[in-house]
Amino acid sequence: MSAWCRPIHQSLGLLLCMKQASSSLQLLLLSSRRTSMKMMSSNSNSRQQGRIWTHRPFQVTPASASTTTSTNPSISHCPLPTKTPTPPLENRIHSVYQSAGPVALEQLCQSKQEFYKTQFSSRVATEDVDRIRKRKLSSSSSSQEVDVTVYLPKVKPHNKKLNGICLHVHGGGWIWGDSQYQVAHRCLEMTESMNVAVVSVEYSLASTICSDNGQIFDPVNEVVTALDWIENSGADELNTKPMYVGSGESSGAQLLLLSMLKRRDRTDGMPSLTSTWKCLNLVYGFYDLSGTPSMREDGNDSSPICGNELLCMADLYYEKILQEGNHDEQCNKKIDRQHPSISPMYANLSNLPPALISVGTADPLLDDSLFLANRYSICGNDVEMVLYEG
Repeated sequence: MSAWCRPIHQSLGLLLCMKQASSSLQLLLLSSRRTSMKMMSSNSNSRQQGRIWTHRPFQVTPASASTTTSTNPSISHCPLPTKTPTPPLENRIHSVYQSAGPVALEQLCQSKQEFYKTQFSSRVATEDVDRIRKRKLSSSSSSQEVDVTVYLPKVKPHNKKLNGICLHVHGGGWIWGDSQYQVAHRCLEMTESMNVAVVSVEYSLASTICSDNGQIFDPVNEVVTALDWIENSGADELNTKPMYVGSGESSGAQLLLLSMLKRRDRTDGMPSLTSTWKCLNLVYGFYDLSGTPSMREDGNDSSPICGNELLCMADLYYEKILQEGNHDEQCNKKIDRQHPSISPMYANLSNLPPALISVGTADPLLDDSLFLANRYSICGNDVEMVLYEG
């Protein structure tokens, strides 16, 4: 793994897993490498399959050291809830969809988007808004276009070129989220931490009711369009070095990994994937749409998103792919929830960039990350796995 790639792994893993990223957290992540353990696989050979380590990425301290009474913990003086509130069962995504149908689900997702918009002004400083630019990208290999949000670091006189470009794919279970209001604060932090341009993709959502406009539901190819633009034009237009990394969380990690597999398999004379893409940051990703054991066993327990809600999201994405995706009827008959075109857990994962895979120990998606890390390593790739407590 290159020297430039390694600090990007460290920064991305912290910035996307933690809402409060700081230099002290980065130092803790660095020190945690000393306690790493080799990851074992079902393979009986003795070659190294990768590494896995666990660590507490932050120090929880009392909100006030002067009081002897029990207080809420804090990180960098920001109070944390002692327990994530659990929404009523009737407000869970799967309950809304089953009881009121797709129209109610779309309204729920729209209200979520309004929430992100109201949070935007408190998360992004006024002087940083000028560093956020909306634009439309097109691919030289297809006629498809995709909207993206580009984030740039603050201008520094001694910088001639930025270090590279980070392709970012937001999460939201394929039904909500966007490339600006939901993730702007994190993308801006990444630009500063790595001195790169961040290109976040505004892909199609499965919660949007079909409007008979003939548009194909194909979020993977929308990410591929952004990927193509980055490789062909991005470095010149954004004045960066031709070095690229990818980052995605939850459903965004699934879409990012599928887009990388499509890019790897191209035979149109493009450079090899690993020669241009230095690493992938895959954060609590959804890699098996049939549902891993940790997701199915979670039921309605976890908060804010439980296992049954995640399974409902997977069903919505799967059904949308079959109904409006870029597949013929014969192809649709062959696509089940474990098909490699939608569940990268079952794909050939060879010849992919090094990956940092991170997840929390209480996340219903825990098994997705653990199983993928093993598969990723068995296929001969460099992979590092981080387990966050909670």
